[in-house]
Amino acid sequence: MSEHDPGSLKFDFLAAVRRISAANRRNTEVSAVRRIEAQAEGARLAVELSLADSGIQKIWGFGSTFEDALPFTLNSDIDLALEGGSLLGLYRIAERSAFPVDLVDITSATDAFAERVRSRGRLLFERGDG
Repeated sequence: MSEHDPGSLKFDFLAAVRRISAANRRNTEVSAVRRIEAQAEGARLAVELSLADSGIQKIWGFGSTFEDALPFTLNSDIDLALEGGSLLGLYRIAERSAFPVDLVDITSATDAFAERVRSRGRLLFERGDG
């Protein structure tokens, strides 16, 4: 048989489909676990940030880590929106996380963005009165 003879190529299509399907299942499972870890880290960060700055009134988690309708990947970050406080001194806390973290001052964001975060995100911290 020559190298261009179709009979010389043996490709098991069903085996390839099974391998790809198994790899996709593993990736989905790993991503699901990673999302749970990112959510826990976001909640932990919310507590640490609120302790570091008493001016923070609320902290929202949003984006792919906290919104189940959005796809989460192994490269996804933790998005936190703060109401009140000063972001400047808080970046050092966020930088110590094992996850990439984006901090947003929701009070200086557009109304549409702020409403999206409040309606789709998850409230992680709210300072109580007294």
